[in-house]
Amino acid sequence: MKVSIKLFCLIMAGFLVCSSLPITVSAESARVQEPAYAKWGRLAVFETGKRYPDYDIVDYLYVGRTITQNEDIVERFKLWIKKGSSEKGVIISITLTPGGVFKTISFQETAR
Repeated sequence: MKVSIKLFCLIMAGFLVCSSLPITVSAESARVQEPAYAKWGRLAVFETGKRYPDYDIVDYLYVGRTITQNEDIVERFKLWIKKGSSEKGVIISITLTPGGVFKTISFQETAR
């Protein structure tokens, strides 16, 4: 009996000491770095929602980045949208200047 009381006291003391210590998490370690295209992906989703207001966005895919001959940057995304039993894909191309400033956005519907 004496051993179990001592063990219980030891466990409780450890618990009290540990629970009184502040728990800190570094913001740097908790932060997940956002991909470079994320800003333009949000724009693609937002503009698709405006262009197809009756559709739900079902899926999102970052297709990739290309550089044009005049050095413009083109970020491409494919969104899958659905309204009732009607589904279609939409390719969104966002063109940026070589410095990364928005120029244009275009939409192209696809079957699958």
